[in-house]
Amino acid sequence: MTALPHNIDKSAFHRGEYVGYAACSVWRIAKSNSSFGRWAARCDSPIADIVTRNTTIFAWTLDDMSAKLVTASKEWDVRRAAREVA
Repeated sequence: MTALPHNIDKSAFHRGEYVGYAACSVWRIAKSNSSFGRWAARCDSPIADIVTRNTTIFAWTLDDMSAKLVTASKEWDVRRAAREVA
């Protein structure tokens, strides 16, 4: 078995799915039939940022998904800092 990226774990509640952590939220990662990628991540947290909550991130591999979640986290940090300054 290959090691999972640092911010992705197997879901304890949904077989065949994973859980990702980014942008101060938990992302549910499931297989996708989309042409955008094999995996799709959605943030269903009610306390998540409204932009994050309405976002679906697609990736071909879980390693790519990990990198995209890190990027989403950085973008979220920038948006949050801009709101605090304003």
